[in-house]
Amino acid sequence: MSTTLTRRRTIGVVAAGLVAGLTLSMAAPVGAVTTRSTTGLFGASDPTYDGVYRQSMALLGLSAAQSPIPASSVGWLVAQQCASGAYQPYRADTAVPCAAPDPTNFAGPDSNSTALGAMALQATGRGAQARRALAALVSTQNSDGGWGYILTGASDVNSTGLALAALKSAPSTRTVRGAVKRATGYLKAAQIACSAPANSRFGLPYQPGLTVDALASAQGLVGLSGTLPVSRATATSVRKVTCSSPIAARVASFVDQLMRTTDGAIPSVLDSTKTDWNTTATAVLGLAAAGGAH
Repeated sequence: MSTTLTRRRTIGVVAAGLVAGLTLSMAAPVGAVTTRSTTGLFGASDPTYDGVYRQSMALLGLSAAQSPIPASSVGWLVAQQCASGAYQPYRADTAVPCAAPDPTNFAGPDSNSTALGAMALQATGRGAQARRALAALVSTQNSDGGWGYILTGASDVNSTGLALAALKSAPSTRTVRGAVKRATGYLKAAQIACSAPANSRFGLPYQPGLTVDALASAQGLVGLSGTLPVSRATATSVRKVTCSSPIAARVASFVDQLMRTTDGAIPSVLDSTKTDWNTTATAVLGLAAAGGAH
């Protein structure tokens, strides 16, 4: 498994745990990181690799639950934004400019932090900052229609699904519609063929040509079906789909089948005896958005 995908799963598990519990610690000490850079930050663990991602997930969770959102938590996210509008996982000193995207060394602004940040900013009424984040995504969309984890890196399905969800949180413009169409095309091209075995048919791989991946399918489904926070769709069957059904319905069918075969708790690819809470939570959100919550 690639370093990128392994890190994404680790970050996602942390974020999923935070949102599921909402037992978040404000302004917790984080090693040698200054208090100024953690004021308003949810969670007590080191934010180096997941600060913006987990903060955004927490804000989206609070927004979905219609719970009070501390101004300091939104302020923390706003302060982390790069001059380009994008986000990198965490800046200990926001006076220091963001690094340039560097896919080779896995550094700099990334699509996942930027997409989640855009949706959280939109959900908390920071439209101007959300538009800057979305503009950063549009300007770094690859020619194949996708995004890589690090901006300008090789496209992958997971990142494209999250970026697509972020674009769908924005007011519809010609630019946004064009980016959505290209991203959807990338996911369609990556989807596992209808002729594949039943346990992988209609799912999504991490990248085109690879085997089906549960997290990629779940994150892709979120983007294909809507945005975050999820607006529950009209209930519909996700099991009566055909090879000509819309891509969102086909991916939802795969995710629904996967959750049924695992009793609703998708196991971790790193340790099959443990539940992958990130993938499981994302799958539930994707199915709810598609109208077929398990």
